[in-house]
Amino acid sequence: MSASDGASATPACLILTGMPGAGKSTVAPLVAARHARAARVNGDVLSYMVESGRVGFNGTPSEESRRQVLLCARNMCSLAANFADAGITPVLEHVVADREVLDLMTGLLRPRPVRFVVLAPSPEVCERRNAARAPEERIGYPIAPLYRAMEEKLGDVGWWLDSSDLTPEETAATIVAHAAGKATL
Repeated sequence: MSASDGASATPACLILTGMPGAGKSTVAPLVAARHARAARVNGDVLSYMVESGRVGFNGTPSEESRRQVLLCARNMCSLAANFADAGITPVLEHVVADREVLDLMTGLLRPRPVRFVVLAPSPEVCERRNAARAPEERIGYPIAPLYRAMEEKLGDVGWWLDSSDLTPEETAATIVAHAAGKATL
């Protein structure tokens, strides 16, 4: 079953975030597949386009890390806006850790509709999923402090979906069925 993306209206831009191990990269393509026309805008793919001098999230020097996080957000939104304007639902997937990044993204995506979904399984579930990844795909910092920081900075924004006990398919179906009512900014 697929969600309708009415050809006459600009589709909503869905920002799908969460801590590492929350299931973003697994759920985003499943959400996209449930729409008639959708594109996945993967922040990790865009951030790794920096071949030389890349500084990742939480990297050093911190000023360059922050500059590249904001650059990635701008690039994601440029692509998403182009897709939305062409009638294709963009599903933006990346860690949005604070209000500055979210405000930048929503400002760049407006006047298009914006939905913000935080995949929020427990930190223990995220840690377990991270440990099960291939060694080169694991993140090397504890997830619980990031979870607490995101909750403090963004806990009152969008829809925090506890997907701890949901399969990826159930999570995607829940997002498609309820994001319009629970995640619209």
